[in-house]
Amino acid sequence: MSTTKPADSDARFRADTAGPLAERARWGFLLVIGAVAAFAVADFVTHRDVIVPLLAIAVAQMAAAAIGWTTLAGTPSLRRATAVPVAVIAVVFTSGGLSDVLSSNVYATSTMAVAGSLIAAAWLPWSAIPQALAASAMLGSAIVALVVLNGSLMAVIHLTVVFVVTGAASVMIAHAFARGRRERFVAAEALAASKSEAEDEARVASLLVRVGETLGASLGQPDLLEPVTALARKALGCDWSSTFIWDETRKATRLAANCGSRPELVAELRNVEWALGSVPLVGAVRPGMLLEIADADAQTLMPQELMRRLDAASALIAPITAGGKVLGTQIHGYVARRAPFTPGQRRLALGIAHATATALENARLIADLQAASRLKTEFVATMSHELRTPLNVISGYTDMLLEDAVGPLAPAQRGLVSRIQQSAAELFDLVSATLDVGRLETGREPIDRAPLDLEALLAEAARELAPLAAPEVELTWRCELPSPVASDRAKLKTIVKNLAGNALKFTARGRVVVTATWHADLLTLSVSDTGIGIPQHALPVIFDMFRQVDGSDTRRFGGVGLGLHIVRRLVSLLGGTVDVTSTVGVGSTFTVRVPATIALRATG
Repeated sequence: MSTTKPADSDARFRADTAGPLAERARWGFLLVIGAVAAFAVADFVTHRDVIVPLLAIAVAQMAAAAIGWTTLAGTPSLRRATAVPVAVIAVVFTSGGLSDVLSSNVYATSTMAVAGSLIAAAWLPWSAIPQALAASAMLGSAIVALVVLNGSLMAVIHLTVVFVVTGAASVMIAHAFARGRRERFVAAEALAASKSEAEDEARVASLLVRVGETLGASLGQPDLLEPVTALARKALGCDWSSTFIWDETRKATRLAANCGSRPELVAELRNVEWALGSVPLVGAVRPGMLLEIADADAQTLMPQELMRRLDAASALIAPITAGGKVLGTQIHGYVARRAPFTPGQRRLALGIAHATATALENARLIADLQAASRLKTEFVATMSHELRTPLNVISGYTDMLLEDAVGPLAPAQRGLVSRIQQSAAELFDLVSATLDVGRLETGREPIDRAPLDLEALLAEAARELAPLAAPEVELTWRCELPSPVASDRAKLKTIVKNLAGNALKFTARGRVVVTATWHADLLTLSVSDTGIGIPQHALPVIFDMFRQVDGSDTRRFGGVGLGLHIVRRLVSLLGGTVDVTSTVGVGSTFTVRVPATIALRATG
């Protein structure tokens, strides 16, 4: 919104009109001098009997025009630029009428008056009033000269009517031109103001975008407010800027960031806590309301001595608010300048405070989410550890029962114990998967590369997975490595067991083949099955956490959807890739490729 006052606009319009008016009047004066000189030559030829007074009148006319030309030099005011031409016209045409009477010439002044009034209306950029005065001087002189020469007004009544009509027309022309100039000036002013406002808004928007980017880049960091405070000081053009954060518990505010103040002052401010009621300014801050101190010596929000101690001759206070609550304040000020802040500075201060409030709220939400995530991870890890203890006991006793440690079991009893053992193994795998996810989420999963015998690792996985294979499923293990490789044994075993166990779960008959090969420093583990397969639309999401192809309450297969997610995370940790191809009703093939050097070469 433009803040231009009408009085300011009128002053600019007068100044904008004075220059062209003075310039055109000076050109008009040169034309007058030329016309008077021409008339003087004509009088010398035709009226030698009265040539002396006629030449005296001509000299006076040219002198008046010359004085007017000199008076309007430089940058005169509109009043002078208007008064001088009117005065010169009055002098020239009044003396011209006298010249007509002396020479008994009824045409010179009357003709020039008619032409001059119309020319002045179109040529001189002035209003109707000076045009009326000038036309009255020109046409009035002509009428008087005609009356004197013809003996009475009645003798020239028709010409008088013509002169009056011409003068009125010239005034209307001048008025119309003046109104048009005024309208064009107002339109130009509005366009310039609109352009300036648009440029200011664009500059403010650009700066606020930079503030948002700065806050976004610093989100979650302990020095979040330092870069935005520095940017605010630069954007507002102030000597210093400070950000204070409100402590709702202590009902006080404390300096969080500063840019531009003396280091010793900043160190002192960081140790000061501004409690509610300590100074009027702390209690005067309201959501969405700027406070401005244009002159530190003429305000009551802060003690004047304290303002001088803070190097604040003037200051602008913007509240940082969110949800109707004041989170803090940003104060921008000058060390010596005492003047009101501009509308652009005020808009910037409010915008920066709003962006800061949003960033602080986001940072708080992120911190809350991180705390909740840590709590969840710690809870899951604790519960998983606690669950493994009774599971180990159950597995140990079922092993003893199956080994006839407490006496032989009947076939029916042996079947029941086997089912218990299988369920315990599945539950143990779920708990282990939960622990693995917890470690991966917290980043506590270091890589331990060492030479390993992959054939022995596959044999160990085969023994542990054998109970999961259905009677009609053939589980085959193939190791085609030339020698041991260097990699993380525990992670590779988890990858193999999760992929093979997943294949066994979804394969009711047929075969599951696990193959290990090595080529060009890449260890490739392939797990193929003849199970139910995976629909094409589900392939992009099967590695997501807790994601299962069949997520209904009546699904045929158990599990919580962590196995493939753990595979992808572990493969990523090892710097490898995992791919899958599948056809519904035919089977699936998972292929893992991870960097792994030959152990003999790796150890020299």
